[in-house]
Amino acid sequence: MTPLVMAPPAATAPAPGGELHYRRCEWCNSATASTHMLCPVCGSADLAPALSAGAGTVQRLLRPSRRGPLPGRPYLVTLDEGFSVPAGVVGGLPGAVPIGARVELVSAEDDGRLLTFRPVPRT
Repeated sequence: MTPLVMAPPAATAPAPGGELHYRRCEWCNSATASTHMLCPVCGSADLAPALSAGAGTVQRLLRPSRRGPLPGRPYLVTLDEGFSVPAGVVGGLPGAVPIGARVELVSAEDDGRLLTFRPVPRT
């Protein structure tokens, strides 16, 4: 019997900015947040895990809410993979990041439920 060889912990550590996992439907190829159990487009349960590049666009400013365990997520960010997540955006005054601004992932905590992005500098 061959013993199992485990990878060292450093090899499986997340990237400095964190990783954003999502799911892609095997039937209709739609992307959805990792918290969904069914595809929001076709209702299929055949969702394959995938890793987001962490880049997206600010879709809209959400109403501020102090309810719930994760306050301070005033933006809705649409990721390049095709799904949207509520997130915070750092690097400016609260509510001052314009709609349509390109952003990149800074950190993903609590299994992708608390996301923070920053504006991408224009070149």
